[in-house]
Amino acid sequence: MRSGGFAAVSLLTAYHLLHPKPAILVISAGSSGRASGMIASWTTPVSHSPLLVGVSIAPARYTYQLVKSSREFTLNVLDSRYVKQVNFLGTVSGRNRDKLRESGLTISRSKKVKPPHVEEALAVLECAVEKEVEAGDHVFFIARVLEAYAKPEFFDEVYKPEKAKILMHLGGAYYTTVSDELITPKPRPRFC
Repeated sequence: MRSGGFAAVSLLTAYHLLHPKPAILVISAGSSGRASGMIASWTTPVSHSPLLVGVSIAPARYTYQLVKSSREFTLNVLDSRYVKQVNFLGTVSGRNRDKLRESGLTISRSKKVKPPHVEEALAVLECAVEKEVEAGDHVFFIARVLEAYAKPEFFDEVYKPEKAKILMHLGGAYYTTVSDELITPKPRPRFC
């Protein structure tokens, strides 16, 4: 039914109306030290002070088990050059295979948490879980950011859109990226 120029959207896919969102590689590690990861577009900052971020993960996911047991993870922001790796990491389970190694991305030791990060990332946030919130068929992990680093050629207070082609998830196997244009009201605001 159409109303006011709108067409109904199925509630099964209505969350796509909030996309595109960055396709973030979430990496965690089990007690054995074996790391695995998944792609999550349901990530968000939730507090400035302390700096907290959230990620929503379905309990059926292997990465959920790793985050639940280790209470740590890294968030890795990748760009559009890695769309094949992102799609692979988002569609294959690491429960019975080393999908991080299979992806071809370079795994590196993190500074403050046990889960590694990937060298190809534009930016990395190292996180320690502080709280879990049951949220329907997902669990929302709220975590304190312990360390954050970015490649300066892509980030200086904000991402440089002409260089940082952050991979954005539209839904399913559909992705996009940001334009080269930086759109700001005049004068340009200072970020907190």
